[in-house]
Amino acid sequence: MAGKTVELTQENFETITQGPGLCLVDFWAEWCGPCRAFAPVFEAAAQRFSEVTFGKVDTEAQEELAGQFEIRSIPTLMAFKDGVEVHRASGALSAAALESLVRKLSALDVAVEKQRAANRKLTAEGTPPPGVPPEAEWDDGDQEWAHGATDEKGRKHGPWKFWRADGTLCNECIMRQGQPHGPFKRFHESGEVSQDGTFEKGELHGPRTWYASDHFTTERMHENGVSEKVRKTVMVYEHGRVVQVLHFNGTGQRVIPSTGEPYPTRPAHLPEQAEFREDLDQWTAVSLNSEGERHGLCRFWDRDGKLIWEAEYDDGTRHGRYASSAEDEYADSRVRFDEGSVEHDYACGTWSLLDAQRQVVLTRDLGVAQDDDALEGSPVFSNVPREAEAWRELAQQALSERRHREALVAMARASATALDVQGLREWLERLTLPRTEQSALSTAAQVVEEAGSSWAPMADALVRGGDAATVFRGYAVLLDQSERPRAALDFIHAAMLLAPKRTEYLFTRGLILVNLGLGEQVKKDAEALAAVDPDTARFLATYARALFPRFDFWAGQEAPRCTYNGLPERPEQEIEAIQGVVRKYATRLQLLRAEILQRFKPGAQVPWLPPDLSTLLAGGPVELEQTEVELEDGDTVEVDETLSVKGLGLPDLARMARADWSALTWLLWACGERTIRMPEQIAPPADFGLAAGQAAQRLWQCRDRRIRGGRGAQESGSPTFAFEGVELPELHPNLVGIPEQQYAETQAMFYWLTNTAHVSPWQNNLRGS
Repeated sequence: MAGKTVELTQENFETITQGPGLCLVDFWAEWCGPCRAFAPVFEAAAQRFSEVTFGKVDTEAQEELAGQFEIRSIPTLMAFKDGVEVHRASGALSAAALESLVRKLSALDVAVEKQRAANRKLTAEGTPPPGVPPEAEWDDGDQEWAHGATDEKGRKHGPWKFWRADGTLCNECIMRQGQPHGPFKRFHESGEVSQDGTFEKGELHGPRTWYASDHFTTERMHENGVSEKVRKTVMVYEHGRVVQVLHFNGTGQRVIPSTGEPYPTRPAHLPEQAEFREDLDQWTAVSLNSEGERHGLCRFWDRDGKLIWEAEYDDGTRHGRYASSAEDEYADSRVRFDEGSVEHDYACGTWSLLDAQRQVVLTRDLGVAQDDDALEGSPVFSNVPREAEAWRELAQQALSERRHREALVAMARASATALDVQGLREWLERLTLPRTEQSALSTAAQVVEEAGSSWAPMADALVRGGDAATVFRGYAVLLDQSERPRAALDFIHAAMLLAPKRTEYLFTRGLILVNLGLGEQVKKDAEALAAVDPDTARFLATYARALFPRFDFWAGQEAPRCTYNGLPERPEQEIEAIQGVVRKYATRLQLLRAEILQRFKPGAQVPWLPPDLSTLLAGGPVELEQTEVELEDGDTVEVDETLSVKGLGLPDLARMARADWSALTWLLWACGERTIRMPEQIAPPADFGLAAGQAAQRLWQCRDRRIRGGRGAQESGSPTFAFEGVELPELHPNLVGIPEQQYAETQAMFYWLTNTAHVSPWQNNLRGS
């Protein structure tokens, strides 16, 4: 239909694409972001080019069609002219690029394309097509025919030519002893030159020029955002290294590559080597080493030529003098510039803040530079607690050695321990650059966002005047993720002392308290957070309830529900086998209990600690096996009853305990028990089958919620359930893994219990859904 896109299916695809004229086909899918972005561009082109047919194939709905054309990525754009496939490429196009493609495809000679298609078929059969010397050899790597002379060692030497699979000449160059050396040219399929330049001993040297064509071509030029208005691009090389890139329009005028607009006039006072960076909207003069890394003096100016910053580099890192424009960045409104020294990207030594006449307003000694290795192992980040006075002594020692970063961090821990922030504020005023509030916040936030998983950049932001509370919160997160939760707690407390109105820090502290196993305190932070951020508060409260439950007899507390058919009627395992598995659950839970206790001080009361199950282990803990077992049908399953707890945090241990406890209580319930005691007989409740089915159905629902957002459960109409007081559809996606793990273990237990062909609840094929 003219001016509109056509939905293509298996039934109408051939009819529409094999008709006369040009037909463009967009293979897409609803879940594909680039596809959705390209859709309005494609629709607009359909309205603009009413003489062209525009079709769309939903690859989700038309899987066979997508498979028939071997669509590997989307969006993929195919083009047919008079029934002949003339183009195929993946990736979204801009409106200008699509318009240019349509015009070029419209001008294609179908007879020529048919001949090229026939030539490609000859190539696929291993036969050089017409125009290619019969003695040419096919290079499977470059997908080209190649022909030329060789030296006595069989290396390419002398003039060489290369042809595409369709028989069109694509390249000619001079080879010397196996390397390109001398001038070369590449060609569009039309025969026009697409590139020319010079190689020197295998490396590009001098200008390399790309030329656009008005004919359809597979030669690349307008990529990575380069406008169709660019008709010539020149890259200047120095022995393989790009030192300059120039773009020109059809009249030879230099232009900006992304828009094709005229290149701005360079301010007269800037050096000739300064180039305009449109992505930054800045002029730059950058010196590079042989590896393409910044080396030497690099400078950046705004569009009008005002210096933004300049720095000396050493093989890719800032090292030496640094200076920048700093208007409105510092607390003293007279400051217009800052300058100082940098060692391997970190500020150090004396820094000066200057006024408009470059007179010194203020100086600060930022101490010695310290990298990640120096800071990560520093005692100021130790997980071992100290008294406030001990932290102050450590701070004074670091200060005397000009390790200002460590001094400030140690004072943060002293303040957190003493709950007194005054000393920390005084040290921050003495040892850091005094920024405005907004500049301090943005400086710290940028570093925490970009380098919050590293130790040195945040300390560097601190001495440069970044907001200390933001930096200390960043360290709290990093330490918590590095299994140093006690240290993390000090840093979040320091941040909260410096910025008591930032209630969002309660969430960070709550997560740290989770890793410390302090569930009751987590719930208090959730309550305090509820007034300002109820959604986050609900997440935190639910997380705490999930990890730190009451370990009473969970099974049978609510009537089991399940909509599955074909449910088992009773256990099939013998009582002796069941008793053996009860002992293994008890052994595992005792190991988890002991590991959890080791994370607390001796004698500490842990309200959520799993109960002592020694009454189930009259003969002591049993052996937990790890083996492979061959089943009666010949299949082999892996059985792993062991627990690997090394390196696990308390949340992981709590999740494992929860899952095993659920499986154990339901196993006892299945035998007729209502308390934690060793079963002596098998007396399953009447709703045994519903309980077994419920475990499987809830596991499926959890995985459906995590993977598909719960769409499968909605479509099937299966009943939802509440987990720790929250209905599954409302449970935060980051928490769904907890009930999923619980029901995976419970399902595995029921699968074993109801089928004597299974050898253990811990065999690896019982946790699917």
